[in-house]
Amino acid sequence: MTRTSPDRAKRAEELRQQIRFHDHCYHVLASPLISDAEYDLLVRELLALESAHPELMTPDSPTRRVGGEPAERFTKVRHPAAILSLSNAFSADDVRAWHERIARLDERVSAARFVVEAKLDGLTVVLHYRDGVFELGATRGDGEVGEDITPNLRTVRVLPLRIPIDPKRGKAPRRLVVRGEALIYKQAFLDLNARLAEAGQKTYINPRNAASGALRQLDPALTAARPISLACYSIVEADGTPPATQWDTLSYLRDLGFPVAEGATRCASLDEAIAVSLSAREHRDSFPFEADGMVIKLDDLVVARELGVVGKDPRGAVAFKFPAEEVTTVLQDIGVNVGRTGVITPYAILEPVEVGGVTVRQATLHNFDFIRERDIRIGDRVMIKRAGEVIPYVMAAIPEARGGAEKAYRMPGCLLAFG
Repeated sequence: MTRTSPDRAKRAEELRQQIRFHDHCYHVLASPLISDAEYDLLVRELLALESAHPELMTPDSPTRRVGGEPAERFTKVRHPAAILSLSNAFSADDVRAWHERIARLDERVSAARFVVEAKLDGLTVVLHYRDGVFELGATRGDGEVGEDITPNLRTVRVLPLRIPIDPKRGKAPRRLVVRGEALIYKQAFLDLNARLAEAGQKTYINPRNAASGALRQLDPALTAARPISLACYSIVEADGTPPATQWDTLSYLRDLGFPVAEGATRCASLDEAIAVSLSAREHRDSFPFEADGMVIKLDDLVVARELGVVGKDPRGAVAFKFPAEEVTTVLQDIGVNVGRTGVITPYAILEPVEVGGVTVRQATLHNFDFIRERDIRIGDRVMIKRAGEVIPYVMAAIPEARGGAEKAYRMPGCLLAFG
């Protein structure tokens, strides 16, 4: 076998560093420094080098983002520490009750600061790095054991394959395990569904389902075709001394090159943290991603850690949940409205359900093509959504919940004649 010259090896490493840097600028910072054509030239040069000299390929090469061979199944991965859930609060009084409980356990809580972050509605992932190179990624699973989805995560453009992105920022810890949320931003989700519908393919109900489904594909090439993003927010395990506060943790992760969700706020008091959360609830529709609440965390991670857990919930943080915008209920019947211009519009008659803070009994079904294309049947359990002041609407049926008594909808003959 021909030996690789030092010049080729050096050039390959230079290209990898440049491509990683420009990936970060484009996908994470949204501030590209070169044109797409210039970027493509860098990638093509690296691909050519690696194709001619396979020994130059490295685990963190950007060329590996396209996906590898399909897997037969996912293997199990035990997390280095429990990946815990959060207890929920549904009102300011609930949040204050949480604070009072933990203040009785540790007097330091009374003078604590807080960090408020969006509770991202995606798929939790656990990312392992060794000597700065991404080596393993897993789902949360049951909190103790998850599934190895490393090949799929490699295809996510915003995930750094090597840290730090900027070598001038020093070295990464020898071992670092980070927790984050894989998600699809709202606009990217709308664009994805539009492309799928145009191609005659099945669309997704919501961004979370789309992200989760894409990351759990056995073929990484299918994952690569989805616009998955990532937001990291905590360190599960690290060599050395990690940041002592949550606020510094977010800054540290950002400096290493991890994408971090915008909008986190450091608060001097619990009242301020509650006010920030309530304000966010009023403006949730302006978020670029789906969020089902705000997370209020003790900024002091030492205090948070020493408070321990209750059940499977860490005491040092609480999820202040928004009123649900998406719920399921039973479609009892389908009615029709006839407009002044003669347009006939179907609507769903629902088993009453609370969504977005109000009780909903009816929801729009858009049009009759929507009912037929989505195979929505009377008696189905359906997903409905109400966002802000928008009229509630049926998103989709849930075929897995069918028991056999559901009936396909047929427009009455008198309405056909009317049309």
